[in-house]
Amino acid sequence: MSKNTKNLPSFIGLIVILLLASLLLSMSYSSRHNATAASDIINFTTSGKGMISNNSSTVESLIIKGSELFNKFKYQDAISYYDKALSISPNNVDALVGTANSLFQLNRYEESLSYYDKALDIQPVNVTVLYSKADALIYLGRYDEAIAVYDEILTQKPHSPNALGRKGLALYDVGMLEESVTYFDRVLEIESNNTLAMYFKALALDKLGKYNEAITVRDKLLVIDPNDIETLDGKALDLSHLGNDSQAIVYFDKILAIDPYRMNVLLAKGNALNNLSRYFEAIASFDKVLNTYPDQDIALNGKGKALFKLGKYADAITLFDKVLAMNSSDIYISNEASKIKDAAIGALKNGQKFNSTDGDEPNSINVTTTS
Repeated sequence: MSKNTKNLPSFIGLIVILLLASLLLSMSYSSRHNATAASDIINFTTSGKGMISNNSSTVESLIIKGSELFNKFKYQDAISYYDKALSISPNNVDALVGTANSLFQLNRYEESLSYYDKALDIQPVNVTVLYSKADALIYLGRYDEAIAVYDEILTQKPHSPNALGRKGLALYDVGMLEESVTYFDRVLEIESNNTLAMYFKALALDKLGKYNEAITVRDKLLVIDPNDIETLDGKALDLSHLGNDSQAIVYFDKILAIDPYRMNVLLAKGNALNNLSRYFEAIASFDKVLNTYPDQDIALNGKGKALFKLGKYADAITLFDKVLAMNSSDIYISNEASKIKDAAIGALKNGQKFNSTDGDEPNSINVTTTS
Protein backbone atom coordinates (compact mmCIF):
# COMPACT_ATOMS: atom_id res chain seq x y z
CA MET A 1 0.00 0.00 0.00
CA SER A 2 1.39 3.32 -1.01
CA LYS A 3 2.02 6.02 1.42
CA ASN A 4 -0.91 7.88 -0.10
CA THR A 5 -3.17 4.88 0.25
CA LYS A 6 -2.07 4.45 3.78
CA ASN A 7 -2.96 8.07 4.48
CA LEU A 8 -6.40 7.84 2.84
CA PRO A 9 -8.32 6.94 5.97
CA SER A 10 -6.79 9.91 7.65
CA PHE A 11 -7.92 12.13 4.80
CA ILE A 12 -11.42 10.65 4.86
CA GLY A 13 -11.45 11.06 8.62
CA LEU A 14 -10.49 14.67 8.19
CA ILE A 15 -13.30 15.18 5.71
CA VAL A 16 -15.73 13.55 8.11
CA ILE A 17 -14.43 15.70 10.91
CA LEU A 18 -14.79 18.83 8.76
CA LEU A 19 -18.30 17.83 7.72
CA LEU A 20 -19.22 17.14 11.29
CA ALA A 21 -17.66 20.40 12.33
CA SER A 22 -19.58 22.23 9.61
CA LEU A 23 -22.78 20.55 10.70
CA LEU A 24 -22.07 21.40 14.29
CA LEU A 25 -21.26 24.96 13.33
CA SER A 26 -24.45 25.13 11.30
CA MET A 27 -26.43 23.70 14.16
CA SER A 28 -24.68 25.98 16.54
CA TYR A 29 -25.47 29.01 14.36
CA SER A 30 -29.06 27.85 13.96
CA SER A 31 -29.28 27.22 17.64
CA ARG A 32 -27.74 30.58 18.42
CA HIS A 33 -29.97 32.30 15.86
CA ASN A 34 -33.06 30.69 17.36
CA ALA A 35 -31.78 31.39 20.82
CA THR A 36 -31.19 35.00 19.79
CA ALA A 37 -34.68 35.19 18.37
CA ALA A 38 -36.06 33.70 21.56
CA SER A 39 -33.81 35.96 23.52
CA ASP A 40 -35.11 38.95 21.54
CA ILE A 41 -38.64 38.01 22.47
CA ILE A 42 -37.62 37.54 26.08
CA ASN A 43 -35.58 40.69 25.97
CA PHE A 44 -38.45 42.53 24.34
CA THR A 45 -40.67 41.42 27.12
CA THR A 46 -37.97 41.96 29.66
CA SER A 47 -37.00 45.08 27.82
CA GLY A 48 -40.61 46.10 28.03
CA LYS A 49 -40.51 45.53 31.74
CA GLY A 50 -37.17 47.22 31.90
CA MET A 51 -38.58 50.07 29.82
CA ILE A 52 -41.43 50.47 32.26
CA SER A 53 -38.93 50.53 35.08
CA ASN A 54 -36.59 52.84 33.18
CA ASN A 55 -39.49 55.02 32.05
CA SER A 56 -40.71 55.26 35.61
CA SER A 57 -37.26 56.38 36.64
CA THR A 58 -37.10 58.79 33.72
CA VAL A 59 -40.51 60.27 34.51
CA GLU A 60 -39.54 60.70 38.13
CA SER A 61 -36.29 62.41 37.12
CA LEU A 62 -38.14 64.76 34.76
CA ILE A 63 -40.65 65.68 37.45
CA ILE A 64 -37.86 66.32 39.96
CA LYS A 65 -36.12 68.57 37.45
CA GLY A 66 -39.40 70.36 36.73
CA SER A 67 -39.97 70.89 40.44
CA GLU A 68 -36.47 72.31 40.86
CA LEU A 69 -37.13 74.82 38.08
CA PHE A 70 -40.55 75.63 39.54
CA ASN A 71 -38.94 76.41 42.89
CA LYS A 72 -36.54 78.73 41.07
CA PHE A 73 -39.56 80.53 39.56
CA LYS A 74 -38.64 79.28 36.07
CA TYR A 75 -42.18 78.20 35.35
CA GLN A 76 -42.00 77.93 31.56
CA ASP A 77 -38.86 75.81 31.78
CA ALA A 78 -40.56 73.65 34.41
CA ILE A 79 -43.49 73.08 32.05
CA SER A 80 -41.15 71.73 29.37
CA TYR A 81 -39.95 69.02 31.78
CA TYR A 82 -43.44 68.19 32.96
CA ASP A 83 -44.49 67.92 29.30
CA LYS A 84 -41.71 65.42 28.65
CA ALA A 85 -42.86 63.39 31.64
CA LEU A 86 -46.45 63.46 30.36
CA SER A 87 -45.36 62.35 26.90
CA ILE A 88 -44.11 59.14 28.56
CA SER A 89 -46.78 58.85 31.25
CA PRO A 90 -49.87 60.89 30.27
CA ASN A 91 -51.73 60.10 33.49
CA ASN A 92 -48.97 60.99 35.90
CA VAL A 93 -50.72 63.15 38.50
CA ASP A 94 -47.54 64.81 39.73
CA ALA A 95 -46.69 65.97 36.22
CA LEU A 96 -50.24 67.13 35.57
CA VAL A 97 -50.34 69.10 38.81
CA GLY A 98 -46.83 70.46 38.23
CA THR A 99 -47.92 71.76 34.83
CA ALA A 100 -51.12 73.21 36.27
CA ASN A 101 -49.25 74.96 39.08
CA SER A 102 -46.71 76.39 36.63
CA LEU A 103 -49.45 77.71 34.36
CA PHE A 104 -51.16 79.19 37.41
CA GLN A 105 -47.98 81.07 38.35
CA LEU A 106 -47.83 82.39 34.78
CA ASN A 107 -51.39 83.73 35.23
CA ARG A 108 -52.66 81.27 32.65
CA TYR A 109 -55.52 80.24 34.89
CA GLU A 110 -57.85 78.84 32.24
CA GLU A 111 -55.13 76.50 30.99
CA SER A 112 -54.20 75.50 34.53
CA LEU A 113 -57.81 74.45 35.15
CA SER A 114 -57.70 71.88 32.36
CA TYR A 115 -54.68 70.20 33.98
CA TYR A 116 -56.20 70.31 37.46
CA ASP A 117 -59.31 68.66 36.02
CA LYS A 118 -57.22 65.94 34.34
CA ALA A 119 -55.55 65.24 37.67
CA LEU A 120 -58.94 65.15 39.41
CA ASP A 121 -60.26 62.71 36.81
CA ILE A 122 -57.58 60.33 38.07
CA GLN A 123 -57.71 61.30 41.75
CA PRO A 124 -61.17 62.83 42.36
CA VAL A 125 -60.66 63.30 46.10
CA ASN A 126 -57.23 64.92 45.95
CA VAL A 127 -57.92 67.82 48.32
CA THR A 128 -54.72 69.68 47.49
CA VAL A 129 -55.65 69.75 43.81
CA LEU A 130 -59.20 70.81 44.65
CA TYR A 131 -57.86 73.79 46.59
CA SER A 132 -55.64 74.74 43.65
CA LYS A 133 -58.55 74.45 41.24
CA ALA A 134 -60.64 76.71 43.48
CA ASP A 135 -57.80 79.24 43.54
CA ALA A 136 -57.71 79.32 39.74
CA LEU A 137 -61.48 79.79 39.62
CA ILE A 138 -61.23 82.68 42.09
CA TYR A 139 -58.64 84.41 39.92
CA LEU A 140 -60.97 84.00 36.95
CA GLY A 141 -63.80 85.58 38.94
CA ARG A 142 -65.80 82.35 38.85
CA TYR A 143 -66.73 82.49 42.52
CA ASP A 144 -69.81 80.29 42.33
CA GLU A 145 -67.75 77.46 40.88
CA ALA A 146 -65.03 77.99 43.48
CA ILE A 147 -67.61 77.84 46.26
CA ALA A 148 -68.89 74.57 44.79
CA VAL A 149 -65.34 73.18 44.96
CA TYR A 150 -65.05 74.23 48.60
CA ASP A 151 -68.34 72.45 49.24
CA GLU A 152 -66.84 69.35 47.65
CA ILE A 153 -63.88 69.60 50.01
CA LEU A 154 -66.20 70.12 52.96
CA THR A 155 -68.07 66.90 52.15
CA GLN A 156 -64.74 65.15 52.78
CA LYS A 157 -63.48 67.44 55.56
CA PRO A 158 -66.52 69.12 57.14
CA HIS A 159 -64.48 70.58 60.00
CA SER A 160 -61.55 71.88 57.99
CA PRO A 161 -60.79 75.47 59.09
CA ASN A 162 -59.02 76.01 55.78
CA ALA A 163 -62.02 75.00 53.65
CA LEU A 164 -64.50 76.84 55.88
CA GLY A 165 -62.40 79.99 55.92
CA ARG A 166 -61.77 80.00 52.19
CA LYS A 167 -65.44 79.51 51.46
CA GLY A 168 -66.15 82.38 53.84
CA LEU A 169 -63.70 84.58 51.96
CA ALA A 170 -65.25 83.65 48.60
CA LEU A 171 -68.68 84.57 49.99
CA TYR A 172 -67.21 87.86 51.24
CA ASP A 173 -65.83 88.59 47.77
CA VAL A 174 -69.25 88.16 46.15
CA GLY A 175 -70.91 90.39 48.74
CA MET A 176 -72.65 87.63 50.68
CA LEU A 177 -71.47 89.20 53.91
CA GLU A 178 -73.84 87.65 56.44
CA GLU A 179 -73.09 84.21 55.03
CA SER A 180 -69.34 84.88 55.12
CA VAL A 181 -69.53 85.82 58.80
CA THR A 182 -71.28 82.49 59.46
CA TYR A 183 -68.35 80.60 57.95
CA PHE A 184 -65.74 82.68 59.77
CA ASP A 185 -67.62 81.91 62.99
CA ARG A 186 -67.47 78.20 62.17
CA VAL A 187 -63.71 78.51 61.83
CA LEU A 188 -63.51 80.29 65.18
CA GLU A 189 -65.57 77.57 66.84
CA ILE A 190 -62.80 75.16 65.87
CA GLU A 191 -59.84 77.51 66.27
CA SER A 192 -60.75 80.36 68.60
CA ASN A 193 -57.56 82.29 67.86
CA ASN A 194 -57.60 81.95 64.09
CA THR A 195 -56.43 85.47 63.24
CA LEU A 196 -57.34 85.31 59.55
CA ALA A 197 -60.93 84.37 60.34
CA MET A 198 -61.12 87.21 62.86
CA TYR A 199 -59.57 89.70 60.46
CA PHE A 200 -61.97 88.96 57.62
CA LYS A 201 -64.95 88.68 59.96
CA ALA A 202 -64.20 92.22 61.14
CA LEU A 203 -64.01 93.43 57.53
CA ALA A 204 -67.37 91.84 56.75
CA LEU A 205 -68.90 93.41 59.86
CA ASP A 206 -67.52 96.80 58.76
CA LYS A 207 -69.26 96.49 55.42
CA LEU A 208 -72.46 95.52 57.21
CA GLY A 209 -72.17 98.68 59.31
CA LYS A 210 -71.81 96.63 62.49
CA TYR A 211 -68.96 98.71 63.85
CA ASN A 212 -69.33 97.79 67.52
CA GLU A 213 -69.20 94.09 66.66
CA ALA A 214 -66.19 94.70 64.45
CA ILE A 215 -64.44 96.49 67.33
CA THR A 216 -65.12 93.50 69.59
CA VAL A 217 -63.41 91.21 67.09
CA ARG A 218 -60.50 93.62 66.63
CA ASP A 219 -60.00 93.90 70.39
CA LYS A 220 -59.39 90.13 70.44
CA LEU A 221 -56.86 90.53 67.64
CA LEU A 222 -55.09 93.31 69.56
CA VAL A 223 -54.73 91.00 72.55
CA ILE A 224 -52.81 88.64 70.26
CA ASP A 225 -50.78 91.42 68.60
CA PRO A 226 -51.13 94.89 70.13
CA ASN A 227 -49.05 96.49 67.37
CA ASP A 228 -50.85 95.08 64.34
CA ILE A 229 -51.26 98.15 62.15
CA GLU A 230 -54.18 96.86 60.07
CA THR A 231 -56.17 96.01 63.19
CA LEU A 232 -55.36 99.33 64.88
CA ASP A 233 -56.38 101.13 61.69
CA GLY A 234 -59.61 99.16 61.43
CA LYS A 235 -60.56 99.91 65.02
CA ALA A 236 -59.76 103.61 64.58
CA LEU A 237 -61.99 103.80 61.50
CA ASP A 238 -64.77 101.95 63.33
CA LEU A 239 -64.56 104.52 66.11
CA SER A 240 -64.74 107.33 63.55
CA HIS A 241 -67.83 105.76 61.98
CA LEU A 242 -69.39 105.69 65.44
CA GLY A 243 -68.63 109.41 65.86
CA ASN A 244 -65.89 108.83 68.43
CA ASP A 245 -63.16 110.78 66.65
CA SER A 246 -61.23 111.58 69.84
CA GLN A 247 -60.73 107.89 70.59
CA ALA A 248 -60.03 107.17 66.93
CA ILE A 249 -57.15 109.63 66.98
CA VAL A 250 -55.63 107.73 69.91
CA TYR A 251 -55.43 104.66 67.68
CA PHE A 252 -54.21 106.63 64.65
CA ASP A 253 -51.40 107.96 66.83
CA LYS A 254 -50.49 104.41 67.92
CA ILE A 255 -50.07 103.52 64.25
CA LEU A 256 -48.05 106.65 63.47
CA ALA A 257 -45.73 105.86 66.36
CA ILE A 258 -44.87 102.68 64.45
CA ASP A 259 -45.03 104.12 60.90
CA PRO A 260 -44.95 107.97 60.97
CA TYR A 261 -45.64 108.42 57.27
CA ARG A 262 -48.46 105.97 56.71
CA MET A 263 -50.52 107.97 54.24
CA ASN A 264 -54.00 106.53 54.77
CA VAL A 265 -53.66 107.02 58.52
CA LEU A 266 -52.48 110.62 58.17
CA LEU A 267 -55.48 111.31 55.93
CA ALA A 268 -57.94 109.64 58.30
CA LYS A 269 -56.42 111.44 61.29
CA GLY A 270 -56.67 114.76 59.44
CA ASN A 271 -60.34 114.16 58.73
CA ALA A 272 -60.98 113.21 62.37
CA LEU A 273 -59.21 116.38 63.53
CA ASN A 274 -61.35 118.44 61.14
CA ASN A 275 -64.44 116.82 62.65
CA LEU A 276 -63.22 117.94 66.09
CA SER A 277 -62.55 121.50 64.85
CA ARG A 278 -58.83 121.03 65.50
CA TYR A 279 -58.01 122.65 62.20
CA PHE A 280 -54.34 123.54 62.67
CA GLU A 281 -53.58 119.96 63.71
CA ALA A 282 -55.58 118.71 60.74
CA ILE A 283 -53.55 120.90 58.37
CA ALA A 284 -50.31 119.53 59.87
CA SER A 285 -51.52 115.97 59.24
CA PHE A 286 -52.55 116.74 55.64
CA ASP A 287 -49.26 118.57 55.02
CA LYS A 288 -47.29 115.43 55.90
CA VAL A 289 -49.08 113.73 53.03
CA LEU A 290 -48.75 116.66 50.63
CA ASN A 291 -45.02 116.95 51.27
CA THR A 292 -44.64 113.57 49.61
CA TYR A 293 -47.72 113.53 47.37
CA PRO A 294 -48.46 117.16 46.42
CA ASP A 295 -51.46 116.19 44.27
CA GLN A 296 -53.19 113.89 46.74
CA ASP A 297 -56.84 114.91 46.34
CA ILE A 298 -58.09 113.84 49.78
CA ALA A 299 -55.30 115.79 51.49
CA LEU A 300 -55.88 118.88 49.33
CA ASN A 301 -59.59 118.77 49.99
CA GLY A 302 -59.16 118.15 53.71
CA LYS A 303 -56.65 120.97 54.07
CA GLY A 304 -58.95 123.24 52.03
CA LYS A 305 -61.80 122.49 54.44
CA ALA A 306 -59.59 123.34 57.42
CA LEU A 307 -58.44 126.61 55.80
CA PHE A 308 -62.05 127.49 55.02
CA LYS A 309 -63.02 126.88 58.63
CA LEU A 310 -60.16 129.16 59.70
CA GLY A 311 -61.47 131.91 57.41
CA LYS A 312 -58.54 131.64 54.99
CA TYR A 313 -60.82 131.65 51.97
CA ALA A 314 -58.34 132.57 49.24
CA ASP A 315 -55.95 129.80 50.30
CA ALA A 316 -58.84 127.37 50.49
CA ILE A 317 -60.05 128.32 46.99
CA THR A 318 -56.55 127.69 45.58
CA LEU A 319 -56.60 124.15 46.98
CA PHE A 320 -60.15 123.47 45.82
CA ASP A 321 -59.20 124.62 42.31
CA LYS A 322 -56.41 122.03 42.29
CA VAL A 323 -58.83 119.33 43.38
CA LEU A 324 -61.39 120.25 40.72
CA ALA A 325 -58.74 120.44 37.98
CA MET A 326 -57.87 116.80 38.69
CA ASN A 327 -61.33 115.52 37.73
CA SER A 328 -61.12 113.16 40.69
CA SER A 329 -62.89 109.86 40.28
CA ASP A 330 -64.21 110.37 43.81
CA ILE A 331 -67.46 112.24 43.14
CA TYR A 332 -67.93 113.03 46.83
CA ILE A 333 -64.59 114.91 46.94
CA SER A 334 -65.33 116.80 43.73
CA ASN A 335 -68.80 117.81 44.92
CA GLU A 336 -67.55 118.85 48.33
CA ALA A 337 -64.65 120.88 46.89
CA SER A 338 -67.03 122.65 44.49
CA LYS A 339 -69.55 123.42 47.22
CA ILE A 340 -67.05 124.78 49.73
CA LYS A 341 -65.21 126.73 47.03
CA ASP A 342 -68.48 128.49 46.11
CA ALA A 343 -69.05 129.29 49.78
CA ALA A 344 -65.50 130.66 50.08
CA ILE A 345 -65.98 132.86 46.99
CA GLY A 346 -69.26 134.14 48.43
CA ALA A 347 -67.61 134.89 51.74
CA LEU A 348 -64.84 136.88 50.04
CA LYS A 349 -67.33 138.88 47.98
CA ASN A 350 -69.37 139.74 51.04
CA GLY A 351 -66.33 140.58 53.11
CA GLN A 352 -67.18 137.80 55.52
CA LYS A 353 -65.09 135.47 57.62
CA PHE A 354 -65.90 132.13 59.17
CA ASN A 355 -66.32 131.94 62.91
CA SER A 356 -63.64 129.35 63.61
CA THR A 357 -65.08 128.57 67.01
CA ASP A 358 -68.14 127.11 65.30
CA GLY A 359 -67.82 123.34 64.98
CA ASP A 360 -70.35 122.92 62.15
CA GLU A 361 -69.38 120.92 59.09
CA PRO A 362 -68.78 122.71 55.77
CA ASN A 363 -72.00 121.29 54.35
CA SER A 364 -73.83 123.52 56.85
CA ILE A 365 -71.59 126.51 56.27
CA ASN A 366 -71.92 129.37 58.74
CA VAL A 367 -70.25 132.70 58.17
CA THR A 368 -70.32 135.90 60.13
CA THR A 369 -70.14 139.40 58.70
CA THR A 370 -67.01 141.33 59.55
CA SER A 371 -67.61 144.54 61.48
